Amino acid sequence: MQRRTTVLSLLLLVTIAVDGVLLWRGRRYVDETARLRAGMTHIERETADAIVASSAAQSGLMLELMRRQAEGDGALHLSVDTDSALVILERGAAELRRFPVRVGAARRVGVPPDTLQVSVPRGTRTIEQLLSAADRLDLPSWLWADRGLPIPAERAASAWTGPDAIVTSGGTLIYALPTKGPLADSSYVLPGAIRADPADLAAIRANLTLGMKVYFF
Repeated sequence: MQRRTTVLSLLLLVTIAVDGVLLWRGRRYVDETARLRAGMTHIERETADAIVASSAAQSGLMLELMRRQAEGDGALHLSVDTDSALVILERGAAELRRFPVRVGAARRVGVPPDTLQVSVPRGTRTIEQLLSAADRLDLPSWLWADRGLPIPAERAASAWTGPDAIVTSGGTLIYALPTKGPLADSSYVLPGAIRADPADLAAIRANLTLGMKVYFF
């Protein structure tokens, strides 16, 4: 018990230190941006703003194209609207089932210096694994640190990803709340993953096949 308390205390101190560094770097970034803009001419500032706006517009355009590509796909597929937190089983414009989900936030995970930036998935993926409660999936080691738990020797066990789970190319996990394991917490969603209600995943399970496309936008 005392060892666990010590480990948790150290993790808390590391987290506080990392937050302090990020705040300091953020302030430096804002100050540096202001300094650079102050040294620009009016035309240079307008050009810089136009480049930033163009990048945002291109990102929005790509997501809209992805949405339309999914709507025009005549094969059975899944569409994951991460902004609206929805999953849709559809064929072309025909929706077979739509249900709400929780999207794991994009953020930096791990313990410095071994950290990783986890992003919300975007783009076209395919289903690589269909897991049942009896299957085991190696979960990322940073998950335990993110939960404030000691990393176990074994990072996989049956039922840790719920009764039904989907793993796409690129490693994105779509899962339901399990009854045991590090993900068995209703207030926690694995960063970069999608968590659905068990009944919704069970309802679409028979329609899913390996290699099926999954559109994230």
